[in-house]
Amino acid sequence: MPDKLGVAIIGTGTIANSRHMRALSQHPAANVVAVYDVLGDRAQEFATKWNIPVAASDLGQVLENKDVDAVIVSTPPFAHMEPTLKALEAGKHVLCEKPFALDPQEAERMTKAAEKAGKHLAVCSADTRCDASMRRAHELASNGSLGDVYHVRSSQFRVRGRPGIDILKDVHWFLDSKRAGGGSLIDIGVYQLDVMLWLMGNPKVKTVLCTTKMGIGDPAPAPLKQDVEDHAVVMFTTENGGSGILEITWSSNIAGANAFLVFGTKAGLRFNPLTYIKPGELNPRRASEEKVLDVPENDRSDFGNVSVQFVDAILAGREPWTPARDALEVTRVIHAAYESARTGQAVQLS
Repeated sequence: MPDKLGVAIIGTGTIANSRHMRALSQHPAANVVAVYDVLGDRAQEFATKWNIPVAASDLGQVLENKDVDAVIVSTPPFAHMEPTLKALEAGKHVLCEKPFALDPQEAERMTKAAEKAGKHLAVCSADTRCDASMRRAHELASNGSLGDVYHVRSSQFRVRGRPGIDILKDVHWFLDSKRAGGGSLIDIGVYQLDVMLWLMGNPKVKTVLCTTKMGIGDPAPAPLKQDVEDHAVVMFTTENGGSGILEITWSSNIAGANAFLVFGTKAGLRFNPLTYIKPGELNPRRASEEKVLDVPENDRSDFGNVSVQFVDAILAGREPWTPARDALEVTRVIHAAYESARTGQAVQLS
């Protein structure tokens, strides 16, 4: 087994700097050998900053590079599919940023391309799986400690955190549905939907009902325009009888109400800190609570982030922690959620 993976970065925006290179630059198994961006000057600046030997002038130069074993696609959502397909066709493994795709057709096309090429395609929408508390929760859900996991609820509220307005003020595509695909749901709700389904055993989703709200807080300063939601509520059912509720916001007037709850027939889980809950032995009407893991909710100091896990998986010859097939199901749910919000009706998926 080789001890290093040759990696190329496609797209050199905020996420490439803050998520991928920050982690890979400290990971001995990662060797970032090339970078490409449609803005050539930005690619060169990125290469200089991170000491990357090649700042490619076009994508083909990256994909023809024999030192590149895998690529990380960290472009905006509307530009995920093309470089992903070309990289797979060139025989490279791919880690694609979230959201995976703007619609299920794109997601299906990329997933099938990876399977046809015999290459791994991983997706950053599953990044939350790397958290220590989430990994432990998945272990408990998988080994029967919770019984049948029949319902999951996630409520995640920012007070003010709208990209392009409150944060990341120079990145305006977040506010444009044609380029971003949507607002808070597809941007950060994608993380929660992934782990909700993951803890349930990745069942197929049957029905989706959604409502959205835009206009919480001061509007985008002129000449910027926002046509994506600040707030979304998604309710879904699964083919195996399970259900889930997601509340997700970029902007709200609520604080201290975040929660992630897992309901099983034997026991349940509450996060932050991860707590195992079941009926008391002496009095079943009262809950017995056991702190399972007392670490910050997003602690991954013993494991690494999605980029590190991708590199390690490819070197080990195994499927990455965050496979495209799971992201395809999340894409189906999000697409159905937006359709439900538009029509005011539940959407049937299967």
